[in-house]
Amino acid sequence: MELRYLKYFVAVAETKHFTRAAERLGIAQPPLSQQIKKLEHEVGAPLFNRLTRGVELTPAGETLYPHAVRILSSVDEALSKVQQVARGEINKIKLGFATSTGMLEKVLTLVHRFQSRHPDIQIIPSEVPMPQLVDNLLDKNVDIAFLRLPCYASEKLEKWELFDDPFVAVLPESNPLSHHHQLSLHQLKDQKLVVFPRETGPGLFDALHQALDNFDIKPQSNISAPQLRATVSMALAGIGIALVPQSLTEHLSGQSKIIPVSDMPLSSRVVLSWNKTSLSEPVRQFIALTKSYGIA
Repeated sequence: MELRYLKYFVAVAETKHFTRAAERLGIAQPPLSQQIKKLEHEVGAPLFNRLTRGVELTPAGETLYPHAVRILSSVDEALSKVQQVARGEINKIKLGFATSTGMLEKVLTLVHRFQSRHPDIQIIPSEVPMPQLVDNLLDKNVDIAFLRLPCYASEKLEKWELFDDPFVAVLPESNPLSHHHQLSLHQLKDQKLVVFPRETGPGLFDALHQALDNFDIKPQSNISAPQLRATVSMALAGIGIALVPQSLTEHLSGQSKIIPVSDMPLSSRVVLSWNKTSLSEPVRQFIALTKSYGIA
């Protein structure tokens, strides 16, 4: 049995349509139908019921499908490992950081612990916005990465949550609201809010603006920081109030006020993420350490 037969079979099973499966595979529909018929002849049973508007798996097809998925996944994993060896990457980890995770104490402590246990493994770091980081993981240009959720397209990746990161308000001591021990979103309605641009994290940006919109809060579009981390510095300069995940306030000085927002419905989550088809042994070791290291 040829591997391409299984690849074609999985595509048809997942799209439930020969034409859509052909488009996904980048081939014409008639040859695809012919290859499926050859596979059915080889296994000795029909794999699909042909319907008016698509197909459905037969009992034989339902039996074959999970095995076909596992076989193709194993082949992809083996090929990825061979390519890693060929590129000399077997003792390296390309570790990505979203721009809002590269300075977090819990994240850096985890990286330090791994390096202490595995001094022979070289870590090659990179820091980019979340959309680019997800693309790098999917394209296997990065092995593992620290992401901040919510993040679009991350559902295609494996993830392990490190900790929940609630939003807080950051403001200078000179702000009239700085004497409060807790704020509500209603108190922020008429305040200038410093926001980060959507391209640095579309999922987080949309979730934050939806939460604010529910309270009829409209941040001014002309008060924008170049990235999430920079909103804190702009707030401390008196430009406005920053609403950021609490972990971004770890290294602030005494000139700032960090105040919980009692009714903020949104909370960010910091996760370790990876592409399951690209797992070298060092990457597996990093994931295993992360899962055993309770930092939530």
